[in-house]
Amino acid sequence: MNKTKALGQNFLVNTESIESFLDFCNLKSADKVLEIGLGEGALTIPISIKIDKIVCVEIDKTLVDKSVQWQLENLQVIYENFLDCNLAEIIKKNKINKIVAAIPYSITSPIIHKIIKEGCLPLVDVNLIAQKEFTEKLVGDDKKRSYFTSLVNRWASIKNGEKIEKESFNPIPKVDSKFFSFSFFDYPKEEKEVIKWSKFLHFVFASPRKKINKRFKPEILELLNIDKNKRPENLSLEELNKLYNKTREV
Repeated sequence: MNKTKALGQNFLVNTESIESFLDFCNLKSADKVLEIGLGEGALTIPISIKIDKIVCVEIDKTLVDKSVQWQLENLQVIYENFLDCNLAEIIKKNKINKIVAAIPYSITSPIIHKIIKEGCLPLVDVNLIAQKEFTEKLVGDDKKRSYFTSLVNRWASIKNGEKIEKESFNPIPKVDSKFFSFSFFDYPKEEKEVIKWSKFLHFVFASPRKKINKRFKPEILELLNIDKNKRPENLSLEELNKLYNKTREV
């Protein structure tokens, strides 16, 4: 199997899409950015020109070696699987305030979970390109939320971005992409806080189309003044928090 395919790598190559995404990231000269994956440098190189420092975690040794040729003085490369790295340590040591990345579709979920679990100051803004369907599910809206909307929204505000056509990548994937961001306004005190919240959300969203009276006792819903005919996707973050706190009391 081609190594690029084996690692789930689809490199963003379209100049307009790159510029649109970086404009969305609102990079400042004093920013210290963490990038997940070097790719062919399509994001790394223009980011390095705009900011103070860029740190990239890359799993592919071929790409790590290739990056030396770019001769970017403000680029630091960490040869490691992002999912195995000590993210909090990298953030603190390098004073990272932004994450910018086009992430592999196959590991989008664990990447999001890791950032939420290990995110800490000075990190604030996380800007990602992911599969369009996943992005729209995560971004949600006031009337329709998903597991991922509620997972992220407990600690961060979410901002919707723009679609990127699949032809903007090499190799061309089967589906389109879309970028989005989330900005931390609070941080989990410890990882198990995220694990408990995630477990609760999985329980709530196990049957997203069924009414919540199938998941919670009517007396609890009445006590919390939550409409028993609502579906999980229609619950506000405030209502989810009420249910979460109540179930922890039981």
